[in-house]
Amino acid sequence: MTNAFGCGHWAYQYLIITHSADFQNCAPINNTFPRNSSNNSDCEILSRNDYPFDEICKTWQAKNGETVEGNLQSQNEQLTLNADSEEKLADGWQDYDARTIQFHCDTKSRNTFLSQRGLYYVIYNFVKAEEEFGCIDSITLSAPGDYRFLDNVIPLVDRWDGPISIALYAPGYDFYTTLDAIAYLRNCGPERIKKVVTFHILFEQAHTPKPRKNGTILLDSYDDSYNCSLLPPWQTVTDEEMYKSQNELLYPINVARNVAKLAAQTYFIFPSDIELYPTRNFVKLFLQLVNENQELFEEDSRNVFVLPIFEVLENQTVPETKSELLGMLKKKTAIIFHESVCVECHRVVSSEEWVNTPETEGLSVFSVGKRSGRYVVWEPFYVCTQKDPLWDERMTWEGQSNKMVQAYTMCVMDYDFHVLDNAFLIHKPGVKKKKVQMVKYNDIVKNSSKLIKNIAIELQDLYGYNSNCNTSHPPKPKRKKKPATVKLVKTKPKTKL
Repeated sequence: MTNAFGCGHWAYQYLIITHSADFQNCAPINNTFPRNSSNNSDCEILSRNDYPFDEICKTWQAKNGETVEGNLQSQNEQLTLNADSEEKLADGWQDYDARTIQFHCDTKSRNTFLSQRGLYYVIYNFVKAEEEFGCIDSITLSAPGDYRFLDNVIPLVDRWDGPISIALYAPGYDFYTTLDAIAYLRNCGPERIKKVVTFHILFEQAHTPKPRKNGTILLDSYDDSYNCSLLPPWQTVTDEEMYKSQNELLYPINVARNVAKLAAQTYFIFPSDIELYPTRNFVKLFLQLVNENQELFEEDSRNVFVLPIFEVLENQTVPETKSELLGMLKKKTAIIFHESVCVECHRVVSSEEWVNTPETEGLSVFSVGKRSGRYVVWEPFYVCTQKDPLWDERMTWEGQSNKMVQAYTMCVMDYDFHVLDNAFLIHKPGVKKKKVQMVKYNDIVKNSSKLIKNIAIELQDLYGYNSNCNTSHPPKPKRKKKPATVKLVKTKPKTKL
């Protein structure tokens, strides 16, 4: 074994790669490991499968004066994002020259806890996934919603190969309907739901649910059981019966978006919508992309990675590959998302070339662009990190354009949007030709449009003015009216009588 960095360094590399789920809980801050620990007996202990892990943790922590306490512990972790790392290490890890990339990320507590967020109470990790993920282990798909949309969790866990974080809006008695819906999924749905999906709950402080008659407090009110002979709540409760509808409450979609993202355990996050279905094996392929393009993921980088989004006719199945999608686009059974509503909001950079380029192997960056010019109102869905901007919580679902402010923020911060090839999103089958909000909530939409303009001014004060960024299409210049043409008509002189 090469001893240039000391046994402790190589022991750390070995443990972080092969036993990351255990090791994340004891890694000292700032990677200050005992690099001068060159005792061969130490190396022999660390190379065995039955290593005394607890003792090693305590020893390293004692040498660095570190303790693992509190809900969060910041750590710099080095990760080898190589699918066959473990196999290589098994063959002789001491000779493996791994490429590593350094992330600054938080290993977060999975404890259930109550927190205030503006006018809302949030119960984080209310119903937890069985599997734990360290901040470098995977990519978390995060999504907002309420119990009416929880049927989408079933196709999501079938397609997404990582953890899922879902924040559900549940005011008043919708809280208990939501818990029943979660219990249905966990007990009557695919087993993978219990393993990888974590649910968080939020509601207005003014609409805090009342405890049930048995006196059980809200934090202890979830019962993880369900009679699977019964239909799920989303099939038995109408929209009109919801507490939200009865009290004319607005859906705080961006509060839910932020909660779902902030609660994610991983460094990489895919903030999506619950009705959007990703291509399979995305997590594995993206982590390979990270390993091969480390310069795009440096600490001060401002890069996000966009998945093009499409929708298919209601009688169609979700395409599995780009080749299948391209065939459906030619047949007009698939189209760009919201093509008849706001195609500019979802057309990716070089979209025409993307849909005319055949599928290739693996995952790659197809094009790179800014949110400006032709893409000035673009609202992309992308993989990002814990450090990237959140969504403005003053915006609601009913008011529309709830992602516009965040997209504008990324424009003034000069983010690059890397469009991925061979990966995409498909909305739950069925094409929307118009948005009900534009009619039903017309006044709220108008107020939101005014609010967005005011927020844009705030952001200019914070980040500076960028003439290339906007929250709406610039008004088209009015055509100058041509002067009216006067046609002279000759008339015959009147005949004298």
